[in-house]
Amino acid sequence: MKILKWALIVIVVIVIALAVFLWYMGAFSAPKVTERKIGPFLLAYEEYTGPYSGIEAVMKRVDLALTAQGIKASRGFGIYLNDPNTTSPDQLRSELGYVIEEKDQALANKLGKEIKLTKWAAKNCLVAEFPLRNNLSYMIGPMKAYPELSKAFKAKNYKMGGCMELYDMPAGKIFFIFEIAK
Repeated sequence: MKILKWALIVIVVIVIALAVFLWYMGAFSAPKVTERKIGPFLLAYEEYTGPYSGIEAVMKRVDLALTAQGIKASRGFGIYLNDPNTTSPDQLRSELGYVIEEKDQALANKLGKEIKLTKWAAKNCLVAEFPLRNNLSYMIGPMKAYPELSKAFKAKNYKMGGCMELYDMPAGKIFFIFEIAK
């Protein structure tokens, strides 16, 4: 009987710890969706085609290229060009990289040809914020943010434009950004 009591206590403690951890990660709250102007940004990126599970290697390559030029980027991004619900994983297209801060823009011009630069103009967008706590945030965030953004688009009768995920390490947030198409 004593073993059963201790086993029950251990199970309760584990369940409580797991619940607290998931609460900390934001799993129990719905991201707030706001409409606001986002940008402009200078983006350094690589194009990628394939399953979204393979984007980490691309992000590392871009980071290494930036670091080699003396650029310390702290805001990563992914522009996802296909819906994974309707596109085969091997055909998913994305652009992955980092936001170049104004002070580093001259250095960015010296990047090699494998890293592309583009300006992302200021745009009216629907934005959902999610806390960036650790690598699990990259999995929980989309599961929480995209349904809320979809509801907001339907409620406002907007058409969805391009999708960007902005990984703002200093702010400790992931911004899920959908351009409002005209």
